[in-house]
Amino acid sequence: MKLQRLRIENFKLFRAPLEIDGLTDGLNLFAAPNESGKSTVAEAIRAAFFERHRSSAVEHLRPWGESSATPTVELDFELDGRPCRLTKAFLGKKRCELSIDGKAMDGAVAEDHLAALLGFKFPGKGASTPEHMGIPGLLWIKQGTSHDISNAVGFASDHLRNALGESLGELASSNGDAVLKAVESERNELLTPAAGTPRGAYADAIKLRDELDAELKRLRVDIEAYQSGVDRLSGLRRDHQRDEAARPWAALREQLVGAQQRLDEAKGLADRKAVQDAALRQATVQVNALRTQLQAMEREESTVVQREKNLLTVKEGLAKAQEELQAWEPRHAAAAQADATAREALRLARQAAARIAQEKAVEGFAEQLAALMQSHEKAKGEQDKVTRLQAEAQALAVPEGELKRLQRCADTLRTAQAKLDAVATALEFDLLPGADVRVAGAAVSGLTRQTVIARTGIEIAGVGRITVLPGGIDLEALAIERDRARDELAARLQALRAETVAAVEERERLQASRKGEAAAAVAVLAALAPKGLSALAADIALREARLVEARQVLQSMPASTDDAPVTPIAQAESEEGAARAALADASAALNDAKVAAGNAREQVKAAEAELAAVKATLSDPQRAGRKADAGAALTDALAQHSAIQDKVGELAQQLQTVNLPVLSQDVERLERSVKQAEAAHSQRANDITRLEVELQVKGAAGLEESASEKQREFDHATRRCAEFERRSKALDHLLKLLREKRSALARRLRAPLQKHLDHYLQILFPGAQVEVGEDLSPGRITRQGLRGAQSGEFEELSVGAREQMGVVARLAYADLLKEARKPTLLILDDALVNTDEERLKQMKRVLYDAATRHQILVFSCHPEAWRDLGVVARSIP
Repeated sequence: MKLQRLRIENFKLFRAPLEIDGLTDGLNLFAAPNESGKSTVAEAIRAAFFERHRSSAVEHLRPWGESSATPTVELDFELDGRPCRLTKAFLGKKRCELSIDGKAMDGAVAEDHLAALLGFKFPGKGASTPEHMGIPGLLWIKQGTSHDISNAVGFASDHLRNALGESLGELASSNGDAVLKAVESERNELLTPAAGTPRGAYADAIKLRDELDAELKRLRVDIEAYQSGVDRLSGLRRDHQRDEAARPWAALREQLVGAQQRLDEAKGLADRKAVQDAALRQATVQVNALRTQLQAMEREESTVVQREKNLLTVKEGLAKAQEELQAWEPRHAAAAQADATAREALRLARQAAARIAQEKAVEGFAEQLAALMQSHEKAKGEQDKVTRLQAEAQALAVPEGELKRLQRCADTLRTAQAKLDAVATALEFDLLPGADVRVAGAAVSGLTRQTVIARTGIEIAGVGRITVLPGGIDLEALAIERDRARDELAARLQALRAETVAAVEERERLQASRKGEAAAAVAVLAALAPKGLSALAADIALREARLVEARQVLQSMPASTDDAPVTPIAQAESEEGAARAALADASAALNDAKVAAGNAREQVKAAEAELAAVKATLSDPQRAGRKADAGAALTDALAQHSAIQDKVGELAQQLQTVNLPVLSQDVERLERSVKQAEAAHSQRANDITRLEVELQVKGAAGLEESASEKQREFDHATRRCAEFERRSKALDHLLKLLREKRSALARRLRAPLQKHLDHYLQILFPGAQVEVGEDLSPGRITRQGLRGAQSGEFEELSVGAREQMGVVARLAYADLLKEARKPTLLILDDALVNTDEERLKQMKRVLYDAATRHQILVFSCHPEAWRDLGVVARSIP
């Protein structure tokens, strides 16, 4: 398949038609900056083939903001040497037209036929996706997808297998595959397919063996525990009999009684001291309260003087606040008056300015109306002139081609006359004045020349008659031709109501002149009335209405007074702003003064109330008695506090000789010792009883016999696991051998593809090897690296290496398809963006080699990187 020409219109960023032709059979390089339309061109090719022309899921193909546009793609290409043309229009005026070697098809029939030829299919509904794109989807690399090869190969696998002469059915229908499946089935009954771990009966046998092993180990542990329990029971009985005889807990209980008595005596001293400590705290609190009461009474007496000073201070502040308030009130009134005056001046200035502006508007409307009316009059004159000139031009019109026919007829007449003159008899006369000579009855005089073509008589007065007999050849035929041309010319001139050809020529010149004058008049008319006389008349009516409205508005405005000069509006606005700011400042200051005066009055009231309250308290007649009682109570409290403090000191000295915490610890220690000794004796008795019962039960259970039986079952299960292991290993090994044989057969069938892939791989990675997977995609790759031979799966390669291998693999698929006489065309849209400079050199060799067999379209935004590709880079127009 060879693409020859592409034309797109209303396709994404290409609103105007874009045509690209002259595509060569090999490499075609398109290099242009980003956003210049390279990918759009590639997408147009894909849309032309992959999208149904009636699809409604291609709205994205329209130019942005063009909701009614019809994206159109037209392709000229060659298929198996036959010329083809495909035209598709989407969304708007939908159509699909296909011509192959002169045979035309259209609609879905054309689309399905082309899909069958190129190896792809259409979706049931909606836009086309990669799974439908088949062979072209594999060979036409979309931007950013060259490294993703497996999915594209999967979608085109049927076509590739047909090219190989291999289908899944051929390989799967052999007897070998039936054996392989049977072996695999039996193997998978014993081992999992992926990890090879036991399953089914094999796993059950292993589970039973492990369960028996665990049971056997448990029985052995129980036997060892039984023997240990017998020994432990003997030791417990011996220790129990020894404690029964010694009774160590009785001596410990006697020590506990003595320790408790000593502790009780010490706690009596401590309790008495605690009581005296509480009494001492109460006495201290009472002394402090009485002292606080007396101090408060003394502070009240000193507060009166401070309150009087405070009252005098706040009264002085009130006087100052009132003075400031009185000072700001007239200033505020003056500022308010100035603001009102400025606002009135501003209103008058704006009123005057509005009237002046309206007067200018009225004048402007009047001028516009006068200009429009003048244009209307001129336009009417030009319209009349156009009508007159067009009528004159129509009257002077000569039917098309008639002048040329007249000129040809006149030329024919002149030619016939010249021929006739050449063979006719010429008569030249040089007569004297007064000579009477007649030729064919017509008088002749002076110097003249005549030609005669028939018998003609010359009469000479006083001499006689001379007869001239012309002897030229074909005189009669030439005369007839001359007469016919003359008659035709006369008839045509008569039809045009003209006397000569020159008159007709002049008439046509005048008609052209009138047409030119009419065209000039039309141009003048268009300048005067661009939208026509009716529109100009409507505009005049509109201007008249606006003029009337403007005059009415002007009349409704207050008349200007010439008595007082009007302040300019800018000055009035400035003065009004200054007056408004001054009023705001005065209002703020007046408000602050009012607030300060109010606060001062409240402070005076508060100070007077506080002073009155203090004086009322001091003038209470019972206050002196309460003060004396508080003093006497303080003296008694101090005496009581001293006595209690002496008692507390005495008890503290007594307690220093006794260590109460140690005595408490002695009691606690001995109590625990008694309880532990008794509990240990009781626990030992319980252990002896429990152990006797356990040993009796275990002795009756027959642990040794059970262990022997479990050992026989375990040995049988172990042998069965060994049998399953040998069988699974044998089946696994057999399956591996069968798969290797099948892989060898598959490799032989894929040898043609392997050959093409190796060809390109040696250019890119000399000495490298690649395996072709059963899905026909590149598999494990082995190549020489910095640390020797390196091997890995295709997906483990870097993005750049996968990108390069993706292009190489597609070229190999193209070679395979070409050998199978399938159409091939490769499109690389920025397919090597992750390739470094050194590797790109190798890829250029690969592409140059492939271009000898295929047409390749390369789109790139890095023209400098492709200068040595061997072809001239083309830009997107």
